[in-house]
Amino acid sequence: MLFVREIKKIVKSIPYLIFVAAIIIGLYSQGVFRFDKDPLQEPQPGGVNGSYGYRYDEIPQMVMPSALRNLLSEFSNNNYTTYPIGFMKHVKLGEGEQEGMAEILSEITGSSKETILREVVGIDSAGSDNYTFQIGGDNMQQGEDGNFTIGSDAKQHNEPEKLTFAVRDDLEYSRFRELMKQADDLLGGGSKYAPDSLSQYGTVPLTYEEAKERYKLALNSDQITGGYARLFSDYAGAMVLSVLPVFLAVILCMKDQRAKMEALIYTKKMSGVKLTLIRYAALVIAAMLPVVILSYLSNMVVWGSYSGMRLDYLAPLKYDLGWLMPSVMISTAIGMFLTELTDTPIAVAVQGLWWMFDINLGIKTVHSGYSLFRLAPRHNVGAKAWFKTQDYLDYFQNLMQNRFLMAGISLLLVIFTILIYEAKRKGKFGGNESIKRVFSNFRNRKNQSQA
Repeated sequence: MLFVREIKKIVKSIPYLIFVAAIIIGLYSQGVFRFDKDPLQEPQPGGVNGSYGYRYDEIPQMVMPSALRNLLSEFSNNNYTTYPIGFMKHVKLGEGEQEGMAEILSEITGSSKETILREVVGIDSAGSDNYTFQIGGDNMQQGEDGNFTIGSDAKQHNEPEKLTFAVRDDLEYSRFRELMKQADDLLGGGSKYAPDSLSQYGTVPLTYEEAKERYKLALNSDQITGGYARLFSDYAGAMVLSVLPVFLAVILCMKDQRAKMEALIYTKKMSGVKLTLIRYAALVIAAMLPVVILSYLSNMVVWGSYSGMRLDYLAPLKYDLGWLMPSVMISTAIGMFLTELTDTPIAVAVQGLWWMFDINLGIKTVHSGYSLFRLAPRHNVGAKAWFKTQDYLDYFQNLMQNRFLMAGISLLLVIFTILIYEAKRKGKFGGNESIKRVFSNFRNRKNQSQA
């Protein structure tokens, strides 16, 4: 049977063994086999040191002073941290741009642009005692992480006080958001002042009732194991399964080319549809086999910690098929399509670039990154993030749309691969030579137009 032979050919190959080893090493480095070290516990009245954790919330009275403080600090050093494509970038503004930032700060604080430029710019980053920030707001205090949380009535300030900056009392939050967007645009985007990032400046402690509700959701909706399966899927999709399967597809196709298998395959009566689908299915299944095994090994380590509770033993398999397999499908399909189209391993570069940009562009949505074109959906940030079940439920429809879209694009690419295969079989498509001819004609037309 051809399907069985294809599976055997893949799993017995050295590239496949390297593929499996890379998955194991990548996931082990993320601690997916040590989930039992931090089990979920039922919240108790009083909590641990009176705390039940925190949640991010875009509360204007918290966000505005905290964002102002951060912007003034970066403005004083002309050193702004941004993530334009996910990678950290330190931005230094020119004189005119700094004046533009000063105008933004002027509207926020009510101080003149000249005062801000004179009193703030050039302050040594280590000399925070040269100026202070009026935090304001009742029941507000600053935590060690620099964010503001609701707490006692005490106001924080640095000594000695020489200059105080505060958000104007009459500044509407909608206008503040607009000003923050202007600051983000001035920095080239990707900063923590972007409207969708402002909530990070407001951390609110969970109440006992909220913590209890989260715990109940983990028990009733996730049945415990679902949360761990979700975290495994987050790591597996982002770390390896969105990019490594393309190597298997490319290597298999290139190996057949080197062995001159096309001449033999093209003369057989087997349809291109059947051959391509069998090869594609074999690659996807071979890639998923170690994933299913590892997902259960990861999940099983916590079963003993929740003895007597109702667990969903099918949770790892559900997440493997629903969350991870579409990523494997798209990576494999791109590998087959571009290799068949160009007779080159260019698919590795294409998929690698997509994976890199997807992972880094989505760094700010790692907590619930289910946008439509995400290659690797994310759900992982903060303590017990995988048990933030409500976030998962709230955006479940987005996740499903994303996964169905990736699967649909994969099947479309497989259809295109079949068409190319059949064209080659009939001698109507020259593969890489055709691609070269297209680019050659394009360059000739360009040179003629310039002449």
